[in-house]
Amino acid sequence: MVHKINSPFGGYHFFSDDPNNPFSQILDAKRSSQSEKSDELTPLVDVYENDVAYFASIVMPGVAKSDIQVKILNRTLTVNAEVKRGQHKDGQWVLRENKVGTYIRSVELPSPVDANGIEASYVNGVLNLTIPKMSGKHKSVSISVE
Repeated sequence: MVHKINSPFGGYHFFSDDPNNPFSQILDAKRSSQSEKSDELTPLVDVYENDVAYFASIVMPGVAKSDIQVKILNRTLTVNAEVKRGQHKDGQWVLRENKVGTYIRSVELPSPVDANGIEASYVNGVLNLTIPKMSGKHKSVSISVE
């Protein structure tokens, strides 16, 4: 098979799958090294709100529920999750395009939230969070001025 690759200088270069072709050897080495490395992955996030809470949907396919960490510090929501490579006992890989690595994403929310009231569910590769807003009631504190 012949592959057509865009040249940065205009036009195209054509490479064959011939194992004796040095260009094929270079491309195969590059493909295998890319498939083995671990990446930092950025999940897609949707956030909407109503009067009492924020609702976040975070897309993280290939993650086990036990590998997800959700943290809130002040108004910043941070989500971490590890994507691990599946192992096979017999045979060898023919093609591996799924990425492995760590999903990490931080989102600053517009107003303070109640970190103790967060509810989370993970279904079909989507993490859904309900994050309650802080109630509008504040304690009155007297401060003495000296």
